[in-house]
Amino acid sequence: MFSRSIAARLMARTSTLALTGALFAVGAGAADAIGGGIGTGVETVVITGTKFNAEAAPAKASVNTTEPQTIITKNYIENFATATADYTTILAIAPSLTGLDVNGPGLSDGNVKNTLRGLPDGSFGMTYDGIPFGDTNGPTHHSASYFPGTTIGSINVERGPGNAGNLGASTYGGSVNMYSEVLNPDMGFKASATRGSWNTGEVNLNFQSGDIEGLGKTRVLADVSSLQTDGYLTNQELMKDNELLKVESEFAPGWTLTLFANRNNLHQHVNDKNGASAAQVAAFGKQYSLQKTDPTAPDYYAYNYADKITDMDYIRLRGAVTDWLSIDDEAYTYAYVNKTVTATDTRQTAAKIGANSWNVIGTKLVNTTTGATTTLATDVPGYTKLNAYRVWGNVFRAAADFEVGSITGQVRAGVWWEGQATERQRYYYDVTKCAAANCSPFKEAWNFADVSNKGASNDPSIAMGRYGAGYLEHTGWNQVSPFVEIEVQPIENLTITPGFKYVNWDHTIDPNSVISGTTTSKASGCVGACKGPTTYNGTVTTFTTTRPLYFTTANYKIEPNWSAYFQFATGIYVSDITDFEQQKPDWSKAPAPMTTTNYQLGTVYYADNFSIDADVYYIAAKNNYTYGPCSYDNSLTCPTNTGDATYKGIEGETTYKFDDMGLDGLLIFANGSVNSAKSLQLASNTGVNVPYQLKTAPYWTAAAGLIYEMGPVRISLIDKTVGQQYMDAPDSKTGYRTPGLDGQPFNRLPAYSTVNFSAAYKFAERFEISLAVNNLLDDRSLVSTSGADKLDIAKAASVSDYANRPTSTDQYYFQSSRSFQITLKAKI
Repeated sequence: MFSRSIAARLMARTSTLALTGALFAVGAGAADAIGGGIGTGVETVVITGTKFNAEAAPAKASVNTTEPQTIITKNYIENFATATADYTTILAIAPSLTGLDVNGPGLSDGNVKNTLRGLPDGSFGMTYDGIPFGDTNGPTHHSASYFPGTTIGSINVERGPGNAGNLGASTYGGSVNMYSEVLNPDMGFKASATRGSWNTGEVNLNFQSGDIEGLGKTRVLADVSSLQTDGYLTNQELMKDNELLKVESEFAPGWTLTLFANRNNLHQHVNDKNGASAAQVAAFGKQYSLQKTDPTAPDYYAYNYADKITDMDYIRLRGAVTDWLSIDDEAYTYAYVNKTVTATDTRQTAAKIGANSWNVIGTKLVNTTTGATTTLATDVPGYTKLNAYRVWGNVFRAAADFEVGSITGQVRAGVWWEGQATERQRYYYDVTKCAAANCSPFKEAWNFADVSNKGASNDPSIAMGRYGAGYLEHTGWNQVSPFVEIEVQPIENLTITPGFKYVNWDHTIDPNSVISGTTTSKASGCVGACKGPTTYNGTVTTFTTTRPLYFTTANYKIEPNWSAYFQFATGIYVSDITDFEQQKPDWSKAPAPMTTTNYQLGTVYYADNFSIDADVYYIAAKNNYTYGPCSYDNSLTCPTNTGDATYKGIEGETTYKFDDMGLDGLLIFANGSVNSAKSLQLASNTGVNVPYQLKTAPYWTAAAGLIYEMGPVRISLIDKTVGQQYMDAPDSKTGYRTPGLDGQPFNRLPAYSTVNFSAAYKFAERFEISLAVNNLLDDRSLVSTSGADKLDIAKAASVSDYANRPTSTDQYYFQSSRSFQITLKAKI
C-alpha cells in the first residue's frame, strides 16, 4: 500500500540505462584508456630517487603533506572495495577511521557511520570536489544519499584541520575530501554488472568522451548506476539510482571551465528508529528488522519507508591571470529531501513479545468539529517526517607567487560564502485508519492524527489545522569565511605556511515555526485551552557566531623521498540549529561553540620497496559536544556538552612490495592507531573529576592486507579491526561506568573485525570477472547500540549479553553476515 511500485521503478531504470548505453556506444570503440587515478585536487604521489610505485599502495601519504593524511586511489576503490560499497565502507581502510553498513556493504542509508579518532560523524568535515556538504541541522552525512563508490575517483583523508583555506563547518576533527573521476584525453567506455547475496544487483555505465574533435581540450564524463537489494536485515529493501555528468573545457590557454551535476534517488524500507531491541534479537535473531505478514503490527514493512532525493551541481572557473597570479572560483548548490513514513516505535520487551503487543501502541483521535477524543487502543501510531534543504554557495580563491631575495613563496587568499534554507516537519497520525482509507500519508496524514504522542498538537491554529504537528520549522543560515595564508620557503627544502581565517555564521529561525519538545495538554477535547508545541513568535530570530582561527604548518624535506611535518591549528564547531530545535528558542542562552587547539607532528618516507608514514597528535577541545539519540525520542539527535576533552594518539601506515624477492606483483600493507578521547566527569559523591573515554570512541584501530596483481590475475585479502569502545557516559554520581556481572563496564563493546576477500581474472583483453566475499569469517559482532538504559544489569553480564536483557529497549546493531558478489566488467 505505502511502498513504491518496485516493478515500475526497475522498468524506468532499465529504460534509462539502455538508452544511456546506446548513446554511449555510438563512438566508444576508439580507445583503451579508461579514466581513473587521482581526482582534481589530490596530488599524484611521485617520489624522486626511488623505484616505489606509490599508486600501488592502497593507503599512503604524500611527502609534501603538512598534516596526517591518507590518500585512497581509484585503483583501490574500483578493484579492492566491494562493488556496492559507499564511502563509509571505503574509508574504513584508513587509520583511526571506523564505519560499516549493518544491512550489507553500501546497502543502507541507516548504517553505523564513520568515526575519526573517536570523533563522531559531524565532528569532521566532508567535501566533494572541494565543496563542503552535510545536513543543515547538524553537519552529519548520509552515505547512500549522495555519492556511491562509482562516482568517487579518489579520497584524501586529512586527519587534521588543514590550513586556513580548508573549508567546512567542522574541520577541527579533520576532513574527508572526495573527488570525482579525472577526465582523460582518450575516449573510453566501462560497464559493470554485479549480482550478490540478498538478491543484490547493481549496474554501472561509465563513458569518457576524451578530447572532443573541434572543441580543443573539451572532455565529458557521464556515469549512471542503479542498485537494488533485499538487504541483509529482514525486509530492509533498498533501491537507488545515480546520474553524474561532468564537462571540462580548456577554452583558452591556461583557463579551464568545469560543469558538474549529480543526482541520487533512493527508496528504502526502514523504521525511523532503526534497530532491534535486546529481546527482539534474542527472539528473532540478529537479522530481524521488518516483517510482511501482519499489518496490525508496527513493524509491518509497508508502514516504514523513506524516499530521499539529493543533487549537487557546480560551475568552476580556474586559470592564470598573469604569470604570477591565478584564480579559482566555484559556485555550487546541493539539496537533500528526505520524506520518511514510519511507525512510531517497533521495539518490544520480552513481555511484549510474549503478549504479542508493543511498547508504543494505540492512538487518540480528535473530532475536528466537536473536539471529542476517541481512544483506539490497538491502532498503530506513526508519523511522517520531512527534512528538506537547499544550500547554495561560492568559494573564491586567488594565489600569487612572490620572490623576495632568496625567499620564494605564494600568497593564497579567498572567501567562502554560503546560505541555505531548510524545512523540517513531523506530523503524527493513526497508521491503521490511514491504511484502511488507502490514504497517502504525506498528503493526508493529518486527517488521522495521533494526539497521544508527547510532541503532538491538537490545536487547530497550528499548521493550518493539521492535527498532530510534532514540529514545523523553517531555518537557515548565512555565513562568510574569508581566509589568507602565506606559503614561504625561507631555506631550501623547508616550507612554512601560516594562515588566518575568520568565521562569521548567522543562524536564523522563522518566527512562526512550531518547535517540538513541549508536552501536549488539553482541557476537554479541543475546546478552550488546547496547547501543543510552542509557536515561537519572538523578535530575535538570528544567532551569530564569530571567531578568528589561526594556523601554522611546516614541511621539511630531509631527502627528496623523506619529509617531516608539523601543524598547529585552531578549530571551531559552530553551534547548529539542533541546539535550539527541541525547545522554545532563546538565543540569549545559546550554548558556547566547541573550540579546539590542535598539535600534530609526523613523517613520511619512501624507499625502493616500501613506504611508511607515522604521526602523533594532541587536540584540546573546549565545550566538547557528542551527539546521540534524544532521551525522549531516539529518532532525533541531540547534543550533549561533555565539557573539556582531550584527543591524543599515535597513527601509522606502511606498504611493502616484494619485487626484490622475486615475488613481483605481491605487496603487504598495514596501518593502525592508538586513540585516546577523554573528558572529565565530576563525581557528585566525592567532588572529584574522573577522566573517562568518550562513548563511541574506539581505543585503537588496525588494518592489514595482502594484494597480488600480476598479468590477468588480481587477489586481495584485507582485514580491518576496530578496538573496544563504550556506548554510554559515566555515572553522574561516581564518575565511573556502571559494571556488569563480569566486573567490566556494562556498556563496553569488544573489538570486532571485518575480513574481505576478492579475486579477479581478466580475459579476452577487455573483460574481467571477479568474486568478492565481504566479512569472510562471518563475524557477527555487536558493533553499536542506540541508547544505554542500563536495564537488566543484575541479569546480564554486559550489554552484549542481549539474551538476558528482557526489559531493555536499547537498540542493537550487528555486523552483517558473510556475503558474496560476482561482478562482470567490460572496457572498450
